[in-house]
Amino acid sequence: MNRRWLGIILLLGAAAAFGGERYFQEHAAMMDSLSRVHPRMRASWLKERGVDDPYYTTVRKPESTGLKVIGRWSYGPSYDVDGRVTPSETLVALARGSGVSLLRFSRQDSLSIELLSDINAEGLMCRVKVVDTLLYVGSRKGLEVYNIADEQNPVRLSWTPIPLNDFALQDSLVYTISGDDSFRIYNVSNPADPVFLGACRDSGDLVSVAGNAAFLGDRWGLYVIDVSNPASPHRIGAWGSAIEQVQARGHLCYVTTFNPNVPGEITFHILDVSTPASPYQIGSLDSAGGNDVCLVDTLAFGAGENDFNKLTVVSVADSTRPRLVGSAVTRGWSMGIWASGLAQSAFVGCHWEGLQVYDTRNTSQPVRDTFLLGADQSVDIYIDNARAYVANEMAGLWILDVSDPARPTALGSYDTTWQRPFMSSVVARDSFAFVDWWDRPSLRVMDVAVPSRPTPVGGADVTNTPQDMVIRDSFIYVAEIARLQVVNIARPREPVLVGTCTGDGVAVVVQDSFAYTAAGAIRITNVARPDSPFVVGTITGPSGSGLAVRDTFLYVPQAYDTLWVYSVASPSAPRLLGFAPVGTHCWDVALGESQAAVATVQGLVLFSLSNAAQPTRLGSVTTPYGPRRVCYVAPYWYAAMFEAGVGIYEAESTGIGERGSVSLHGNPALLSAMPNPTSGLVTLGPVRGGISTHVAVRDAMGRLVGVRQLEVGVRPGQSRLSLAGCAAGLYFVELFEGDRRVVLKVVKR
Repeated sequence: MNRRWLGIILLLGAAAAFGGERYFQEHAAMMDSLSRVHPRMRASWLKERGVDDPYYTTVRKPESTGLKVIGRWSYGPSYDVDGRVTPSETLVALARGSGVSLLRFSRQDSLSIELLSDINAEGLMCRVKVVDTLLYVGSRKGLEVYNIADEQNPVRLSWTPIPLNDFALQDSLVYTISGDDSFRIYNVSNPADPVFLGACRDSGDLVSVAGNAAFLGDRWGLYVIDVSNPASPHRIGAWGSAIEQVQARGHLCYVTTFNPNVPGEITFHILDVSTPASPYQIGSLDSAGGNDVCLVDTLAFGAGENDFNKLTVVSVADSTRPRLVGSAVTRGWSMGIWASGLAQSAFVGCHWEGLQVYDTRNTSQPVRDTFLLGADQSVDIYIDNARAYVANEMAGLWILDVSDPARPTALGSYDTTWQRPFMSSVVARDSFAFVDWWDRPSLRVMDVAVPSRPTPVGGADVTNTPQDMVIRDSFIYVAEIARLQVVNIARPREPVLVGTCTGDGVAVVVQDSFAYTAAGAIRITNVARPDSPFVVGTITGPSGSGLAVRDTFLYVPQAYDTLWVYSVASPSAPRLLGFAPVGTHCWDVALGESQAAVATVQGLVLFSLSNAAQPTRLGSVTTPYGPRRVCYVAPYWYAAMFEAGVGIYEAESTGIGERGSVSLHGNPALLSAMPNPTSGLVTLGPVRGGISTHVAVRDAMGRLVGVRQLEVGVRPGQSRLSLAGCAAGLYFVELFEGDRRVVLKVVKR
């Protein structure tokens, strides 16, 4: 059973929980399964399973809220490919992850492919189109238009933020279908300023246009939209079900559907749509469809037959009798295809192997020439000096040069495709990188002295596959299912397992003599003797997938929506100190000098740690895809963003945000401060429970002015606070009333 179906089974088994809170394991199963679904079809996939996630249905342009992007290496699975042919060159645009690569291709005596430029897009790719000197990029974050007259220096002309599933072009109009079930039409005669023309409510994962009709497709059917008046599009017809791809040309529409009688098989259909309201089938062919279809004269090239791993060439010269001309097995899940008769080649976008190029001079026997730019999900990242080591789930280890964080570039990779490693964790030191492996030995050592040629040189057979690792001194601490393991790497080529301790872990950090692991619970393990680790403390409740520790403070991003802070001054008796709402599902947390960044399904959320026990939200940034891991190496935050690659971010100067009262149990606090504004003495009340005797006073920039003791008020249920010595201005007062944390705004005159 491959990992795709395992993830789906895990998801369905937990489906009952999706209506309420999702546990970490359930959410992880959903994210893993979702990564195997084409971005064009994810909104429908979620809807089918009863998951209403605004991440896939709403988009807004990011605001400057404390974090700014510095650079990105935005590459993951390849989802679509398009191009153009001129007498002088063949240009190929490969949509992969959250970026687009422009390549120059030529077939002469030898195959030649030149990478011209890379483009970082706003979101995860769904469709890319090349039209003359313009590049149209569709992603989950909207439609972007680039000028590529200078192919080595693309310039973005516009961005229309809508949650695209797919788009199609005809003349100067672009037709879009979105995850919010909206069909929209824009005029792009001025690509720098797209103009909205009209819309209607309709669903679909795919869209194609011919004449005055647009054709939408999803698992429920093919829908025909009358677009003769762009200001008032409306549905006029429908056909079939289980639509996998649709391409309209003239009075014909070429559709692929899943064959309900043969699992994994896709059927190729030809419809007559001369009367758009009444499409009807005139020809079909089993075992000849695809996840994508490209029409070239009298041929239809398909990619994705049989679980997305087959290239097909179908003759459509006789529309009533399409026939299979040739086929070839592709490696990996084929997601997109573009073919050119002039270039005599077919270009396939593959989930793991990037761009696969097939020689189609003999269409009956397409032959794969080469493949390049393979990548998958970036699930872990480790920074050592000026290198970023990225664990890329199905495509192995990538090594990036981040000496210029604005332009991270690949130095080399070790491709593990077809070796079933499912790589998810990496640490590195000097000339060696240590990665997890789904085969024995489960911990592998890579010689990276020459980063362009990483080489396996050894390994240690830990019990289960490592989920996370930390390197300290001459030891690696390994968090895995059911165990914490300690591996001696004093001799890096010959690592030795020296200690083991029971306890689940999907994340691990180490400070002094203690290791902290997170999974269903938080465990604190004494590792003073690496050969004899033992658990000394446990925190039940938060279901975390990451954690961080500094001094006596432990930070845990609970799987739902909260960052918890614990005192671990006594590791055997950890104590809850405070919390900070995050607002969405959390994956990981990392600590900077005085800040913490939490990785969520929507991006990064930045907190001030000027009061280490009470984080204060400073801002956030929406990333192209929610980061799985985040780490900090001054002055940058590095995020491993699953399919969207790697993002590098920097904190901006920002003030403390105005916040209301917050309760540990979700009930609003009723404390007030009077008089406000005040000349110096403030009365707090009414007090409903035990109020803390000391409060923290911060200025408008979030800096701690001081900790002050409250005085007993003149009436029962009141306390008084003196702001003597504070200059005139705005202040924030933080205190506890019972189990509730309260933040009050006070102005001193």
